[in-house]
Amino acid sequence: MSASKNVPAPAHRDGKQPFAGFEHLEANYIYCPNQFFEVCLRHHSRGCVRLVAYILRQTLGWLDQNGDPLSQEISIPYLDLKRRARISTRAIPTAIAEAESGGFIRCVAPGLANANGQRGQAAQYQLRWADSDQYTDAPKLFRGFYSGDGHRSPIPNGFFDVLIPQETLGMSKVVGTVLRHTVGYQNQFGGRRSDAPLSFSYIQRFANISDRTTLSETLKRAIKQGFIRRVSDGNFDPRGGGQSRPAHYAVKWLKEAENSAKTAKLRPGELQDGKNPTEDTAKPRPVGDGKNPTATKTLRNNTFKQQTAAVAVENSEAYRLLTDVGFDKATATELFEGRGLQEINQQIAWLDERNPRNNKLGMLRKAIEQNWSKPVKVEQAEKKDRLDDRARRQTNQEQLDDAKAAEAKREQQRRRDAAQVRFDNMSEEERTAIVTATFERLNSDFFRKRFRQNADFQLQQCLDELCRREGIVALSPSLIT
Repeated sequence: MSASKNVPAPAHRDGKQPFAGFEHLEANYIYCPNQFFEVCLRHHSRGCVRLVAYILRQTLGWLDQNGDPLSQEISIPYLDLKRRARISTRAIPTAIAEAESGGFIRCVAPGLANANGQRGQAAQYQLRWADSDQYTDAPKLFRGFYSGDGHRSPIPNGFFDVLIPQETLGMSKVVGTVLRHTVGYQNQFGGRRSDAPLSFSYIQRFANISDRTTLSETLKRAIKQGFIRRVSDGNFDPRGGGQSRPAHYAVKWLKEAENSAKTAKLRPGELQDGKNPTEDTAKPRPVGDGKNPTATKTLRNNTFKQQTAAVAVENSEAYRLLTDVGFDKATATELFEGRGLQEINQQIAWLDERNPRNNKLGMLRKAIEQNWSKPVKVEQAEKKDRLDDRARRQTNQEQLDDAKAAEAKREQQRRRDAAQVRFDNMSEEERTAIVTATFERLNSDFFRKRFRQNADFQLQQCLDELCRREGIVALSPSLIT
């Protein structure tokens, strides 16, 4: 059975029937790379997201008893992508090309069409894993999913099987943001958030949804449809009195988890209800440092306190930076609500490179609100540094190649010196046999003519032939002399 047949087609929802809720993390979830949310979902098209989500689900949804994927090479017939991933026929080639160029997948076997009575074959793809041991959430630096320990989250199968194939990209982004910041967050005790403090501006920034009206409507629909719930409303204090607080959101779960086995899956004979049946002996793959990732050990009070404290620390630092450069309390509060600490710090650092003349604070405020890209001077300096680094690496590589070539040349000469000793001690009959065999191995008239006319060339070729025949690597100097 090909891997493409393992995940059932998503059950149709007519939009009026609310989603019943995601199954609890005692079963039916995959350890999804966080880069799917931070790189793919944020920055790529709906077709690309659906394709990558489909292959992630196919690959990481079926594990052996050691926690390894049963198959990494996934056949993806167009019919399956239409029926299961819900990608239109016209959009499939574009989605595949975008996923490949984005570094998410790679082709391991191209598709073959039916021809001359020979049955066609679907193309095979697999997830692309990064060679680097450095984690990145920057699309320009992304070259495959991080394969080291950690940086993964237990995401319910329903997110891949139901929501992504059927909902808008905006809905996938909003629900994905809540998932990433609840079950996708793990504290030092192994517990995971039951809800998360997420301001409207933060969701907009993390989900990369530019239009605030679209985000507002999507949030309302996500709650109405039963994907997420609002635990508590947020509050904005325009006076900057420290009373601002973000709203808290949570994933909507089924009231009772199915009484099924652990997550790591053995491939079943057949599927029931679109769920992943497992064996009781199968163990879940550990995440990061091996701590238990399940929701049953969520320490809600500890998690809530730590996360509220983390948000408060970041907001306090951002507020301090903004007031230090000259903003009043109300403006500073408004700005750190709209952007994170890192972006604010970056815009402050770039300000002098923008050559502000009259209203320095006005330019900075606008840069923060509109999230201006880095100044041309900074971009040019970074480009120069990259080019200089590339030139240094190229020079080092050329020197290394020259050293290798010189060593190879010296080794060839040592081999020939050793072969010369053997050749000199041969009988005339043996030498003639070597000369004849060497001549017959020459593959062009030019070299045969040169072999007959140039004694030095003839000798060198014969010595190489002798090395090949007798496996001569090199003799010690004492034997050569």
